Amino acid sequence: MVGSHISNKELFTRISKWQALLFLFIPVSFIIIIFLNFRVIYNITMENIKNRAEAMLLKYSVKMNDYLDEGVTVLLSMSYNVEDMFRINASSEEILQYFIRESEALEADSLINFTGIYGYVEDEYIDGYLWEPDEDYIPTKRPWYTEAVKQNGEIAYVEPYTDAMTGDTIMTMSKLLSDKKSVIAIDIKINDIQDITEALIDKDDDTGEVIIIDDSGAVIAHSDRGEVGKIYLEASEDPAAPVIAEKLLKDGLFEFSMHVDNDIYMVYAGELGGGWYMLSMTDVKRMFARIFSAIGNSLFLGLAGTLVILYTILTVMRRQIEIEDFNIDLKSVSSIYSCMYKINLANDTFEEISCASDKIAVLVGDRRENVREVMKASITLRVDERTREEVLRFTDLDSLAERMKDTDTLICEFMSIDQVWDRARFTAAERDKNGVLKTVIFTIEVIDKEKRDRDRLLYLSETDRLTGINNRGSGESKIRKQLLSCEGGMFILFDVDKFKYVNDNFGHDVGDKVLIAIADCMKRTFRNNDIVMRLGGDEFAAYASLVLSREGAEIIVDRLMKQIGRIKIPEMGDNRVEVSAGVAFYRPEDRFDFDELYKRADKCTYESKAHEGSYVTYF
Repeated sequence: MVGSHISNKELFTRISKWQALLFLFIPVSFIIIIFLNFRVIYNITMENIKNRAEAMLLKYSVKMNDYLDEGVTVLLSMSYNVEDMFRINASSEEILQYFIRESEALEADSLINFTGIYGYVEDEYIDGYLWEPDEDYIPTKRPWYTEAVKQNGEIAYVEPYTDAMTGDTIMTMSKLLSDKKSVIAIDIKINDIQDITEALIDKDDDTGEVIIIDDSGAVIAHSDRGEVGKIYLEASEDPAAPVIAEKLLKDGLFEFSMHVDNDIYMVYAGELGGGWYMLSMTDVKRMFARIFSAIGNSLFLGLAGTLVILYTILTVMRRQIEIEDFNIDLKSVSSIYSCMYKINLANDTFEEISCASDKIAVLVGDRRENVREVMKASITLRVDERTREEVLRFTDLDSLAERMKDTDTLICEFMSIDQVWDRARFTAAERDKNGVLKTVIFTIEVIDKEKRDRDRLLYLSETDRLTGINNRGSGESKIRKQLLSCEGGMFILFDVDKFKYVNDNFGHDVGDKVLIAIADCMKRTFRNNDIVMRLGGDEFAAYASLVLSREGAEIIVDRLMKQIGRIKIPEMGDNRVEVSAGVAFYRPEDRFDFDELYKRADKCTYESKAHEGSYVTYF
């Protein structure tokens, strides 16, 4: 058996060699696997931090916009009406009574908690709740006044403060009026903002914090309630606080990492509007310490440690999936949004996040491509034909990137086929390195009650409450817009002859009946698209577009005069209601403004007063 026998020594030597290689291979492989898995875990963890921050920013932005919308509407409505009272030279007492009435109405009907309506009007402080300030209280030096002056007519959001007596967090919104010295302000309780902020943090996770600060560095809300009210631009017990404020407010960074006292933090920030910012701050070392403490313990198990690492990776990945699912839940907010889609503009594809409409769900089915075609079909199915063209223009994806070049949100309100008001919204989700929009979130939410409440407030702000026609402010605004169309039309201005005599001899109630009757005559005389308004007192006006000749005007004016001549007020006996009127025309080629048109008609009205009975003078 020569050449086939292997001695024990040779066998031992060969076995020892393979054993050595085996023992060398296993730990080297294990180390390589650990290193590779560490990189995977690191990348997934950093992506989780960013996903969580984006989810919280999205949810908080939606809630804040919806929370403050009514406050903005009320403040604009109040400003509009006070401007109107300026035009009719209303007294300070009349303005105060208006503030008191509106304060009582808002306290009874408003969806959010207003705590005050006040202002500095015509060099006098006025408060709707009749609060009497101390002698050293100087309105023009208060933040609500100075911030409104800085904003020069735009809504000013004043730094929130905590009421020392009630503990409530109060935010003030104010607006400078057209006289450049009067300011109207409202106070809103925003306690919910702290509750919302705390709710964003996982109670079992101590690696992250959520902070809401304004552009002065003041903490509006914090996941740690004890931080509320601190100024982060000033010296702070927390060494991270001034660093955060410096990088965000002075350096303009919205995504950054920082090293403070051997700790590493990742910070993501977003602008909420009104000078507010939201920050999500994560302690990176603490998060990785949690993750790798389990891995460190498992290393003692030798080769079994590989399985533990795989299990840890699966755990981390499951955590990522849970966070992404949580993001989807936050984004969909099923009680608010009836449908939500993520749209890739470049690839013409989309991903359904949620859809509560059975009709649209059936229409879309399993499709994920041809988003433009699907979008158009869905709108045809869901939107009432009266607003369909507007919604189709809004959802034109070919022009969307250009329209959203300087904004992250676009909205469009429309009537659904079920006669319910909806709001469609595009929200920027991803842009390329050049800022070009790549991905958007498209949502539709039901806003029927909100829309009708808002329209009611708008109607009240535009309507003369005695006669039900346009008040001076809204009517004048509408006429100015008509003049810009360059179509031309007729403008008639008139007032009631001897109206003071009616009030003095028959009482103001009878005078009101006269004004209401004249308004009814105007409604019956003019077309639905004509503009009729009460300018104040006994003065009325109307604008009829496309009536450009005296012959055409005389037909309308004569009809109005006959209607007024038939007014019968029993308390006035045989006394007749008579008016003096002036008519002026705006031709398509004219380029003067409303003030000139008013002067021409007013001059004719003055000339008509020289004649007995109802009389009209044409310019």
